[in-house]
Amino acid sequence: MRSQRDPLTYGGVCTASSRGRSYPGGSLTALRELTRDGRLLFLTRITRLFAYGSLSVVLVFYLTSLGLSASQTGMLLTLTLAGDTAVSLYLTTRADRIGRRRMLILGAVLMAAAGVAFASTRSLVFLLVAGTIGVISPSGNEVGPFLPIEQAALSQVVSGRTRTTAFAWYTLAGSLATAAGALCGGVLSQVLQRAALTPVGSYRVVVVLYAALGVLLAFLFTRLSAAAEVRLPATGTAGAAPPFPGSMLLGVGRSKEVVLKLSGLFALDSFAGAFVVQSFAAYWFYLRFGVNPGALGVIFFWANVLG
Repeated sequence: MRSQRDPLTYGGVCTASSRGRSYPGGSLTALRELTRDGRLLFLTRITRLFAYGSLSVVLVFYLTSLGLSASQTGMLLTLTLAGDTAVSLYLTTRADRIGRRRMLILGAVLMAAAGVAFASTRSLVFLLVAGTIGVISPSGNEVGPFLPIEQAALSQVVSGRTRTTAFAWYTLAGSLATAAGALCGGVLSQVLQRAALTPVGSYRVVVVLYAALGVLLAFLFTRLSAAAEVRLPATGTAGAAPPFPGSMLLGVGRSKEVVLKLSGLFALDSFAGAFVVQSFAAYWFYLRFGVNPGALGVIFFWANVLG
């Protein structure tokens, strides 16, 4: 057994890897060895990205059906992403002090609240407030505080020899959930419209589903055990560093240089990806080719699966 503290620095940053190690049983070993918390973290990611995928296909349709112009919709989604960034930074940098489970539950509550607000109002002002404070994903990708906290917890509840493989399955599960959500959101709205529901009414059903999945997500996070929380060294341990030293920047200590380099790469990737946000891509297909939501769901299902 490896030491519980071995793979982590304070703040949840991995400092050890399974590079160069081999283990019997192939890649499925990581799934078979998942603890209860590990399985829960897989389930929360699947639930969340299914919700993101379903909403992203119909979000711009819904907002324009409410009477928002293209420029107002663009402004709303921009502020939504900016708000998600601010919320994510605030919650994740405090998660190890206040509690990872508490921060994850709070993020899920903000996700559900945003869904309820979007389903309940046509007011641009209220939509701007809900989108900025709440958690909404126009792209179908991860937003909010969930991913960094979940990854830190997952690295703790899996063994060092299966960690990389577990993360590969974790990423794959999320991608497939996004694809399934896109298919569900598009097909569901199309079926409801054929059943004589108005377009805006059919899109609102998907928004309500998003809010309901936020509630489910909050419940799932309550089931996480203390094993997912940060593990601090015992008080008085010889050579132990203080749990949250003052030299740490936003929760990052000796890994600062590596984290800054990776953050730069991720920022460049996200900047490029923002040119083709899934919600706007779906709306462009509709304006350019007249593609209905059901067909869009199929298109983005296969796009995500192949990706």
